[in-house]
Amino acid sequence: MKPWSELDPEDSTPVTPSFPRWEKSFVSGPGSTLFRVEHSVSRKDPQVLFTKVRFLPHAEGPPGHVHGGATAALLDEVMGIVVWHHGHASLTQNIKIEFKRAIPLAEACLVVTRIESISGRKVEVSSIVFDSPGRSLVTGTGTFHRLSPEQLSRFKSSP
Repeated sequence: MKPWSELDPEDSTPVTPSFPRWEKSFVSGPGSTLFRVEHSVSRKDPQVLFTKVRFLPHAEGPPGHVHGGATAALLDEVMGIVVWHHGHASLTQNIKIEFKRAIPLAEACLVVTRIESISGRKVEVSSIVFDSPGRSLVTGTGTFHRLSPEQLSRFKSSP
């Protein structure tokens, strides 16, 4: 696995989220009032998802800055997207977020997310939000629980 510093978001292929009904997501969906996002997968390390994000005014928490809950929702979503993209139909078991710096509302950011390990039905994922100069603003880790075929069929058939 390549170090974070060696990953190039320009050397990637655009992707659309593959989880059911993604277009209704308040994070990645086209109707989101919090974010505008573009997802792509690294050509050098296909376990890596790049997400270019622009936070919209409804994501505001502290004046002029992004709400921590909006950031947590974004990281949960991008971690889930990379897991589903690799064929692991999963639900979030837990996430841990560390806020290092407040994100200015007008800041264009890059989120780099990757699968760290898979063990049984658990998929471990990590994510970092970078500002345009490349400083780490927020980090997150998550555990995703892979669904059994029966669970997945119930999940896909729910209204």
